[in-house]
Amino acid sequence: MPFLSRDWRSPGDQWVRTNEGWERLRLWRIKIFERMNENILARLLRLAVIERDDTWHKHQPHIHYIKGISKERKVMTSLSEAFVHLDITGAARDLRRFNYVRKLMFLLLNRNFRYLSGTSQKNIINILEEMTNQVLRTEINVPAMKALLNCAVNSLTDGQYSHIGSECLWNKHRAAVSRMISKLDKYQLKQRQADGKPMFEDLPEDCVRCIFRKLSDHTDIIHTGQANLANHKVSSQMLLWKQLCFFHFNDHQLLVFLPHELGLDEDKINWKYIYRRCYKRFGMKDIFTDHLAICCHCDTLFWQSIGHPCFSDSEGKSRPLSPEAFLDLFLL
Repeated sequence: MPFLSRDWRSPGDQWVRTNEGWERLRLWRIKIFERMNENILARLLRLAVIERDDTWHKHQPHIHYIKGISKERKVMTSLSEAFVHLDITGAARDLRRFNYVRKLMFLLLNRNFRYLSGTSQKNIINILEEMTNQVLRTEINVPAMKALLNCAVNSLTDGQYSHIGSECLWNKHRAAVSRMISKLDKYQLKQRQADGKPMFEDLPEDCVRCIFRKLSDHTDIIHTGQANLANHKVSSQMLLWKQLCFFHFNDHQLLVFLPHELGLDEDKINWKYIYRRCYKRFGMKDIFTDHLAICCHCDTLFWQSIGHPCFSDSEGKSRPLSPEAFLDLFLL
């Protein structure tokens, strides 16, 4: 008599009903663990983590990437699973990974948000809400977050009649994005009161010049230069814009707009004009303090700064993933 049981090659998932709809039980458990209070989470980690050689092993967000299906495996790695296991929501709260997550959300909203599954759509909206709360809490990246939410509004408007999922779920997305925008509209920049400590305008010109050289976004330099006459003098220096040109663009891109009649006389070159022309033609280089990577040995996706538990002796053999390359893994 044959033994009848579940096919181990493609086991069925258990589902649980939540306030947001039906979700997979194993992903729901991970979400509950991530949303727990930080104090309770720290207490559970102290009780559960095994101490070896007086060192604590921290949780490493990672997921094994399955390239395709086979006779033995009928399940592929989905985008929603990658979001949960890589802790993209927690990465939005980290200042080092905020720009990477923002670029990732921007690509998803512009490419095919309307064609994603309902679970992936809810994950993206939850990530946007966490990013909004983080921006309001830290008062950093407010203009960038407004631009991202405007992109979400345009994506929801364009896919109103051609989206996947119910109309009720789509209306919930629009209401959530409208709620985030209203939160940012109510935000007012708090001006620092005079407390007797040195202010930015009290710094000498050399210190201001060094700070400007560390800025990679030209809009920050322009806006800071509009504050007072001293900052405007520093922000107008050609050496500063020359460094920005060589940082964001390669030699072939710069040669397109460099005036050939001036030759090697760099004193007569308007580097601010060259930067503006190159920026309009080629765009600005993306800069990420932390990024996702894939291990060349075990095909595991992980954050570069945290690492992953790989048993291979070949350390460091990983390939960095840009947001575009990460989405290409899921054919998005």
